[in-house]
Amino acid sequence: MTRPTLMVIRDEHSALSAVLRSIGLLLSEHRRRRTLPDFTVLRAMLFYIDEFPEKIHHTKESELLFPRVRQRSPEGAAVLDRLDADHAWSAARVRELEHELVAFEMMNDVPDGTARRAAFEQAM
Repeated sequence: MTRPTLMVIRDEHSALSAVLRSIGLLLSEHRRRRTLPDFTVLRAMLFYIDEFPEKIHHTKESELLFPRVRQRSPEGAAVLDRLDADHAWSAARVRELEHELVAFEMMNDVPDGTARRAAFEQAM
């Protein structure tokens, strides 16, 4: 495993972390102002989380990086198994977040709208 490979993995983790933090900040600001967030922006951010980490980054780790680490360090197998399980769990979680966001957006002006906003924010 080369240093550039580790740098790519770290940079990708940093990018994902930045998007997740940005979603939290966006939601906090709109909650504070008692306004609705820009749903187009939120959908785009969730799309990024679905497309990039779930389809590209996790594939790099699970199919390229982890097998090499397993070869060099079999004692790390349990940790790598947990990380692979985390990848599967996060893919399902993104689907739930997308569903919660649609519910929040579509139902924000009905009596249950406040609960849908809270459910989305809690899920995030």
